[in-house]
Formats: sequence, structure tokens, C-alpha cells
Amino acid sequence: MHEMSSADESFLPPRRNWVSFWSLLVLQTQNAFNDKAAQFILIPMGAWLFKERIPIAGLESMKYIEYILAIVIVSPFILFSPIAGWLSDRFSKTNVIRGASILQLVVLVWITVSIYHQQVWLAIAGFFMLSVQSVLLSPGKRGIVKELIGHERLGFASGMMEITVVLAICAGQIITGFWYTGRLNQGLDGWDAAMFPLMVFTVASVAALVVSFVIQRVPVQGHRKFHAAILVEHFGQLGELLKHRGLKLSAAGAAFFWGYAGYLNLAAINIAKQVTSGGNEFAVESALLMLAASLGIFAGGAIASILCRKHIELGLVPLGGFVMVAGTLALAFTPMDSHWLKAWFVIAGAGGALLLVPLNANLQDLCPPNKRGKILAGLNLLDCMAGLFAALIQLGLVALDVDFKWQFIGLAVCCIWVTNYAARLLPQHFIRLMCLSLFRMFYRVRSINHINIPKQGGVLLTPNHATYIDAFILSCACPRPIRFLMFSGYFKHPLVGRFVRLFNTVPI
Repeated sequence: MHEMSSADESFLPPRRNWVSFWSLLVLQTQNAFNDKAAQFILIPMGAWLFKERIPIAGLESMKYIEYILAIVIVSPFILFSPIAGWLSDRFSKTNVIRGASILQLVVLVWITVSIYHQQVWLAIAGFFMLSVQSVLLSPGKRGIVKELIGHERLGFASGMMEITVVLAICAGQIITGFWYTGRLNQGLDGWDAAMFPLMVFTVASVAALVVSFVIQRVPVQGHRKFHAAILVEHFGQLGELLKHRGLKLSAAGAAFFWGYAGYLNLAAINIAKQVTSGGNEFAVESALLMLAASLGIFAGGAIASILCRKHIELGLVPLGGFVMVAGTLALAFTPMDSHWLKAWFVIAGAGGALLLVPLNANLQDLCPPNKRGKILAGLNLLDCMAGLFAALIQLGLVALDVDFKWQFIGLAVCCIWVTNYAARLLPQHFIRLMCLSLFRMFYRVRSINHINIPKQGGVLLTPNHATYIDAFILSCACPRPIRFLMFSGYFKHPLVGRFVRLFNTVPI
């Protein structure tokens, strides 16, 4: 097995590392699929129990089943993020991933048996444990990526990780929604409609367990022993995350995305419930709306992954924010029963992915190797606090009967504020992305021997010909941002001076 130091920026992953990485993608895809499939079994089942007035304990709570499950999803991240981070630092991340795969199989058996005995609250408790399993898996699967494939391909790998999760979520929603609805339409009751799909998902989880043993074992990064204080290290982990300005800002942007995505998902479920009056087609309609958002995230993630294949492109962050604003405002002014609603969910999701992918890649790149598990666990905590906050806000607005038009307008205002902040914080990255993208539409630049440029430290480029266009050509060809020299007289021009100072140009 090839071991690497994450500080080795010139690391070129061998074939065995790529096999492990693709195996990790398969495993996390199956894990995300099962999480979403279980959720989309329980949500329409809760709606069916409430509509049919099935005599169970806490029947009235089934009216808000989607919010119950949303809280169940995020609570384990808030409660168990510290122990998850410690596990990923103290033990090989490969072993953590394998242990989580075993736990997933056990919990899916639990949920299936609960539904067989018509115990919905016991099944919800099993869903809580499925969320605990995701908590334990998350720092391990995120942290192992850089150890497997290195720095240069981290942007691409991060994009692929996001894309496969979205594809799995998308598949889990649509397959389960249609499957459950189809079995209800065949005359089965809600319990029997859920039983066979759950059995299939449980058997399929065995594949993830097998794949986990294909992933090569990576070395342990930390050696801290367990103590009780680890269980309440939430603020310490957040503090570790917030010490570094780059980590702090990237984490805040990623948390905003997850709050935004959680709000959209709950809005989609409630819109479907209103359009179908909670009938048999509710599962399909909600799955289609969430599918639209997921497809948008997939498309945006694919574009961001391609643009980040050689380096992390932070200019995508404000661009993604602009797209989120446009999609959310379009949602606000579209009737709930219009087919255009799905198109705007696609746009909103795509904008979110454009924002998220470079931020996640930047977070993984900036994490110190011996603290990566702790920092990523702190990130999980922040993401889930944002998701919990979004769920509570939406629950309150729905309880107050606030129209979705005004809900989306409020969400768009939040997106405008975040986008404005990102644009002011990363103006040079955004302008460079826009200008170089336009430049590449007219010129094809081929870079020769760019691997000779060191990854870190000072480098002096001395071209034998200098024109205005050379700055664009060199910026396209060089993998690192360039600080150019310029005659100081140009700095006196109001527009030119402001522009070149933005890129730290050196006057001479």
C-alpha cells in the first residue's frame, strides 16, 4: 500500500489509491441512498397514518412527520459530532468506514422489523440510529479523500463526492416515492407497502459492507486517548474551526448551503402535501420536487467539479450565490401547481452546488492532517445546526400559515446578503473566473511544462514579450495566481488603479 503525507503537494496517487477512492464513492452513494429511502418510506407512511386515522400512539404528530424526521436527522450530528471526530483521528479512517457500514446493516434490519410489527415510533427510533451511523461515517469519508488522492485533484474529488451523494439522494427519493405509491395504488395498506422495499434496501446494504473492505487502510493521524470531556467538545471543535479565517469563512458558506437546502427540501414536501391534499400521490409529487432540486445540485456540482479539476476555484462562490438568488425569486412568483416550479428548483439547486463544491474542497485542503477529523466533525456540527435552524424556522412559518411566496422572498433576501458578502470578500477570484472564462471562449491556451512551477514559495516569471493580453494568457496557463509588475503611472488612473490593486499588482 502506498502511504502519503498530506503535506506532499506533488503526490501522484497510484492505481490502488484510485481504486480505493472509487470504492469510497460507491459506499457513500449506497449509504446516502438508504438514508433517503428510509426517510421517504416514513414520510408518506406518516401521511397515510394521519389521513386514514390509524389508531396509533401520537397520531396527531404524524401531521408533522417531515419535521420530526428532519430533527431526527440533524440531532445526532449535534450530539455525537465530537465522538465522530475523535474516532476518525484516533483510528484509521478505513476502520471507521467499515464499522459504520456494519452499523448501517444492523439498523436497517431494526427498521424493517419495526415496520413488520407496525411500530412506527420504533422505526423512527431506528431512523435516528441510521442518522447516528451517518455521523460516524462523515468525518472518516471526508477526511480520507486527501490522504488517497492528494492536493492537486482534491477539487475534482470533492465535486465527485458531492455529485454521487446528490445522485444517491435523488435515486432514493424518486425510486422510493414511486415504489411506495405504486404499492398503495395496488390496494396494499401503508405497512405492507413499505415492507418489501425496506427488505430490498437492507439486503443491498450488504454490498456497501463488502465494498468497505476494498478501501485500503490509511495510517492513523492522531493518538489521543478517550476521555469523557470528548463527548462535550462541541465548542472546542467549533473553536478549532474558527481559529483559521479561511476555514471559518468556508465553513460559514457551507453551513448556509445546508440550511438553504434543508429549507428547500421541507418546502418541497409541504408544497406536495398541499397540491395532493396528502393523498396517495403525495410521495410521488414530493419526490419529483425534491428530484428537481437534486438534479440541479448534480448539474451544478458537475460543472463546479470540472472547473475545479486543476485547482480550487473560489470564484464560483459568488457566482453560485447569484444563481441561488435568481432561482429562489423565481420560486416565489410561480404558482405551486405550475410545472415551472420544478425548473426553478433545478436552478436554485444548481446555484447551491456551485457555491458548495469549492468551499468543501477549500475546507479539506486547509485542514491540518492531524486535526482533520476534529475540524470536519466541527463542520458537521455547524452544518446541522444550520439545518436544524432552517427546519424550526420553516415549521414556525407553516404553523403560522405563511404563504410560500413570502417564505421564498425571505429566503431570497438571505441569499442576496450572502452573495453580496461573498462578492465583496472574493472579488478578485470572481473577476478572474469571469474574465478568464470569457478569454477561453476565444483563445485556446496550451500550457507547457507548468509542472515546473513550485506549489509553494516565491516564483519569478520573466516573459520575453509583454503586452496587455499576456496577463490573461499567463493567468490561464499558470496553475497559481500571479502578481504582475506594472508601471506606477497606471495606478493613478481611477479605474485601472482600482482594478490592478485588487489583484495585488506591484507598482514600479
